[in-house]
Amino acid sequence: MNSELIKFFSVQRQIFGVCSCCGDIFRLSDAKVYLKEKPQPDWMDKLHKSEERLDKQEDKINAEEAQTREIAREKGRKAAMASTKKIDTIFTPNNYNADDAKVMFHPVDFLIFNGMKEKNSIDNLVLFDREVKEAAQKALQKSVEKTVEKENYEWITMQVSEDGSVEYK
Repeated sequence: MNSELIKFFSVQRQIFGVCSCCGDIFRLSDAKVYLKEKPQPDWMDKLHKSEERLDKQEDKINAEEAQTREIAREKGRKAAMASTKKIDTIFTPNNYNADDAKVMFHPVDFLIFNGMKEKNSIDNLVLFDREVKEAAQKALQKSVEKTVEKENYEWITMQVSEDGSVEYK
């Protein structure tokens, strides 16, 4: 009896039909057969509807979570910037982004690539140095300032080839 039942269902999977409405091919075993009216939903239909409802709720929760995370990230960025402004006594008061600054220490303290972090392009280069009292350091600052004013500097690009040789342009 058991093997006959299995054979019956195996045969049902191999019998195909064509839908008279849309022309799709279907297996007889997948067909929902009923007369004139649609049958009352059974436990499986109810289970599928519950799963669909849960999936929709899960999608909604995931979307809300993503939105909440983005809001929290933005609040965190603002809090970090506020904290940075409290402890940054050099760049923030002068309207520079600390991420744009590169430490040199000599002959000037910092080289600031103004605009690099926010715009991904550089508005200008700033040679940033503390006020000094020693005559030698003041003379060096004046020398750097005169060199820039006279545009007495060069732009050199270094190109390293695959074999390791270096070429300057």
